[in-house]
Amino acid sequence: MSMRYQAGIILAGYNPLLVPDAPTIGTATGGNASASVTFTAPANVGGGAITGYIVVSTPSSISGTGASSPITVSGLSNGTAYTFKVFANNAYGPSPLSAASNSVTPSLAIGSAFGGGYFAGQIGVSGVATHNLVVGPVATAQNASVQWKTANTSTTGTTDVIDGPTNSTNMNNASHPAAQFCEGLTIGGFSDWYMPAKNELDVCYFNLKPTTTSNNTSVGINANAVPERTSNYTAGNPAQTSATDFRDTGAEDFATNYYWASTEQTSTKGWMQVFNSGYQSLYGTKTSYYSVRAIRRVAV
Repeated sequence: MSMRYQAGIILAGYNPLLVPDAPTIGTATGGNASASVTFTAPANVGGGAITGYIVVSTPSSISGTGASSPITVSGLSNGTAYTFKVFANNAYGPSPLSAASNSVTPSLAIGSAFGGGYFAGQIGVSGVATHNLVVGPVATAQNASVQWKTANTSTTGTTDVIDGPTNSTNMNNASHPAAQFCEGLTIGGFSDWYMPAKNELDVCYFNLKPTTTSNNTSVGINANAVPERTSNYTAGNPAQTSATDFRDTGAEDFATNYYWASTEQTSTKGWMQVFNSGYQSLYGTKTSYYSVRAIRRVAV
């Protein structure tokens, strides 16, 4: 009896003259926990019409099925690199596997709905992601005019440039209206919203810049961005965001205004970032009124 091993299954009665030839692999394109894989049908379909195709991932052997190209493979892990092979089936069994596709790493699309808000990018250490950042909906997570503090005095435990949750928790009282606003939110069933730290706010700007205004080139280095940024913005990078709802006048866009970060710079001033040129500033004292927008983070 002729036998063949395919995709973990021993196939009895296998006849290589009657099964299709291998499809020709095309291009894999990553999506949110998914990938779309193109391929070309084999010229020789064997002893009968092709009844379907199966695309299999490496690693993890996660599969997707379909009648034609392209086929989407779902259930992948964001941040993991995958390649794919495809085989065809007819009434007599599966074809050989195709060659491997290019490598792709699925990820969330910037501005896509995620975690009670919208995906704004990742933060980490030395370019390795530790958390996904989630920007809250503008209607509920933004306060357009609020003080960093009601007095121009120092606040202990608020100098971290990346640990927004700790900064924000240390300001969760009536003396710090911006942080108190963020800490008091429950949106989408989540109550862990907070006031972003300086480097977190920069990631939001870099990925969700609302305008086409030239960037200020004196700022932009961010050791916690993913990928890590070791040089300042250029006039054109970052560009206006690709997320339509976050572009100027979109439903979720940041106003072209200064936004508070939870990072204290001096005893009388907190960091701010303007959402048209990206400039990070110390101009405003803590008692000044600027915008704040709450975020949350989700471990990768």
